[in-house]
Amino acid sequence: MTDLSCSVSGCANNRCEKCCRPDIKVSGPDSTETKQTYCANFQDREEDAPQNAVDSFSPNPSMEVHCDVENCAYNRNRNCKADHIDISTTQVNDGQTKTQCGTFRTAE
Repeated sequence: MTDLSCSVSGCANNRCEKCCRPDIKVSGPDSTETKQTYCANFQDREEDAPQNAVDSFSPNPSMEVHCDVENCAYNRNRNCKADHIDISTTQVNDGQTKTQCGTFRTAE
């Protein structure tokens, strides 16, 4: 299990900077830098929609993190083996906001 912090306040799965899902998937198979990764379970929280809208009411501080980022140092058989990961947002393509795995490190 991986300790997960999520600062993506616009995600319907986020509550108190934790995820309310039982697990997540970090994707971006050919990523060579952090901003090319993303949380595949991000769900845009519409205005007036409740947070924690998916799967569970309670934030889950530790969960299975599946990973298809092939050259991440923490990827072991499509599972993240980092003790802690940070999911956050970043700006790409002239200001577009997207999620990213801030813990991504290129495997050597």
